[in-house]
Amino acid sequence: MAQEAYPGINNDLITRSWNASTRAYRTEHFHKEDEREVVFVAFRPSFSEKDWFAPENKFPFGETKMKRSQFPCMRSIGNDVDATVNESFLKNLELLTSPRTSFCDYVKTVVERRQSQRIVFTGHSTGGATAILATVWYLETYFKNQRSSGFPFPEPLCVTFGAPLVGDYVFNHALGRENWSRFFVNFVTRFDLVPRIMLARKASTNQALPHVLSQLDPRVGAFQENDQTISAFYTRVMKETATVAHQAVCELIGYGDAFLEAFSSFLELSPYRPAGTFVFSTGTGLVSVSNSDAILQILFYASQSSNQHELSLVPYQSIRDHRSYEELVHSMAMKPLNHLDLHHLPLDGDLSLKDLGLSTRARQCVRAAFEAEKQRADNQTKIYNKLPKIEERLTWIEEEYKLKCKTHKNGYYDSFKYSNEEKDFKANVNRAELAGLFDEVLGLVKKGLLPDGFEGHREWIELSTRYRRLIEPLDISNYHRHLKNEDTGPYMLKGRPNRYKHAQRGYEHELLKAGKSAEEIKGSGCGSCFWADVEELKGKAYESVEVKRFETLVEGWIRNREIDDEQIFLDGSTFRKWWHSLPEEHKRSSPLRERMGETRTT
Repeated sequence: MAQEAYPGINNDLITRSWNASTRAYRTEHFHKEDEREVVFVAFRPSFSEKDWFAPENKFPFGETKMKRSQFPCMRSIGNDVDATVNESFLKNLELLTSPRTSFCDYVKTVVERRQSQRIVFTGHSTGGATAILATVWYLETYFKNQRSSGFPFPEPLCVTFGAPLVGDYVFNHALGRENWSRFFVNFVTRFDLVPRIMLARKASTNQALPHVLSQLDPRVGAFQENDQTISAFYTRVMKETATVAHQAVCELIGYGDAFLEAFSSFLELSPYRPAGTFVFSTGTGLVSVSNSDAILQILFYASQSSNQHELSLVPYQSIRDHRSYEELVHSMAMKPLNHLDLHHLPLDGDLSLKDLGLSTRARQCVRAAFEAEKQRADNQTKIYNKLPKIEERLTWIEEEYKLKCKTHKNGYYDSFKYSNEEKDFKANVNRAELAGLFDEVLGLVKKGLLPDGFEGHREWIELSTRYRRLIEPLDISNYHRHLKNEDTGPYMLKGRPNRYKHAQRGYEHELLKAGKSAEEIKGSGCGSCFWADVEELKGKAYESVEVKRFETLVEGWIRNREIDDEQIFLDGSTFRKWWHSLPEEHKRSSPLRERMGETRTT
């Protein structure tokens, strides 16, 4: 089965993951199985209400933000927001990684002994939710630091069985940007209720939740087939799942704004979204999907039936399905696997979708999800087709304009500020064209209209960093030439375009993954705003501490190539003139003294 679709993930590994997950039921926190080359860490699930929704959490879906200090990669760079996750699941991870358990010490031992090639985090039900967050913790704590560590870490894999949804769109997006989605495989039986529960509000399910959770526990005996509490709970969950799925498909086809405007005033929608690959089990086969939007549609439509009698039995089947992963695992070898992706778009005659019971309407929604993915890929292609144009504009500024300005001894910042020559006009045209191109990209990023991995592409990060360092000085120059600092306020507070903030965040994120400390990143990422600082400093009275701090930053920016030291120290530059206006006592001890041609007097 899976051996064909996922290199290194075969039936044996999935079976061992499931076996470890079942043994975790008998542990307090986690169960480990060490087979040297492959290590399994399985987490105990809970069927207690407090472990699904934190009692003190007042948000409608029990959500909370991930802390950037602990999970710096789990955010949107374009929108600068952190991922949202279920608070109870996050608290369980915090307990797991606290000194109260040996989890961190065990993982550290596995990493440091350098004998294991893979570490598998796994679990059933909420044990799967813990496995997902534990995998993210491992990726943040160890895996992302491979470049700076000097040796490879065991590759992680997260295998879950009937796990609830854990995070929001940003959570899924961040995994895609970091190329981490490939480490998450979630097995879901067709009617299993648990992967749908988080799509419903706490308020609509909290009364019946304790009873339903007790019935989902596979250690509990048989349940009553006519249990009306289960039926009513299932109906409420699927009603809200339908609303979320409908809203999502409206966004995919371009009607999302109108839908949200109509509903947001009286109905809050779940933030949770699928992440990673989902493998759906049907009666005759397996369907693998990695498109989060398509998975969401399948979660709703696969639970429907055109047969009224069959539909009345689905609530009870949803409980049985959550208890039936043992049967799924043991039958996988005999089931064919169909993988739905951009290259295998679902059509009306697709047998894999028929096995999931998807109606014509459902197939249209799934196809819309793949068409949206294709559009994101097309948008990316269009951007990369514009790279030669961007390169041409940047190269002219770098190799012609700066060189011509240098001959006048005042540099390209000051030359552009006064704009007395034709070359300055051409530079302004290039600046405006580049602004349009980069604003277009940022707009697509913010709206989620590019592949998740786009922001993580090294080529784009390097190009946007080059753009920021080279062109932002011209924007600052233009800002002060038109005296906007007097009308609007300081450039850094009121005038800095979002395209530069976005480029800077991308650059700093790369520094983070390269092992740089927060202090190192803080001192190296904003050199393109050097001229804004100069303009602010020269406009106010000398303050020793502030000027010394700035000079220290300048030295770091020069080392990191954030600023062009050949330009800023030219005889006619605004910076040089300002520095020479400083008190003699300051200049004698300044770290920039020699660069300014000053000598220490004794």
